[in-house]
Amino acid sequence: MNQPSYEQIRPTAGSEEHLKRLSSGAVLLAREVLHDPNFEATVVLICVHSPDGSYGLVLNRFSHMPLSEIFDGLKGINRSREVLIGGPVQQGELQILQITDSPAEGAYQISQGIYMGGKWDDINSMINSDPENTRLFLGYSGWGPSQLASEIRLGAWDVYKVEIKQLLRNCHLLVNADSSAIASFLQSIPG
Repeated sequence: MNQPSYEQIRPTAGSEEHLKRLSSGAVLLAREVLHDPNFEATVVLICVHSPDGSYGLVLNRFSHMPLSEIFDGLKGINRSREVLIGGPVQQGELQILQITDSPAEGAYQISQGIYMGGKWDDINSMINSDPENTRLFLGYSGWGPSQLASEIRLGAWDVYKVEIKQLLRNCHLLVNADSSAIASFLQSIPG
């Protein structure tokens, strides 16, 4: 992330409460003081949070390219499938989230009924998966050890605990919304 200068951001009063919520399965909302176009009014699902760093997927940035332009070997394909931009890191890499109690073999559990990755036969099996219960992402958002906690202390992110299944099924409502509308929406989802 392009971190704003320390003159622009100061530790916020609620930052310790936000830090207590930070874990795998937490949701971040970029605050307006974060002057990085990659994260403006962005909602990020934290998939992995550990002492080694954090890994997340942006939930409200959709790619506008057709599948045939995104994936090699799918020329002339007419399937319609939403693909989200998961973040600025490795945007050529496909990430997949599943909302299921029967995930793909080897999938990583983020929270109850939410899984990431796993073994898939090929790209077609991912694209043909049930769009109600799977989300496809290009790229991801990543932070080194303690980096995300430092950014939260500086007031760059608010952290929410929400029902992730409900959020994933409604993330299209967050596209083009401003930070205050997104915050209201996240506060309305039980945690």
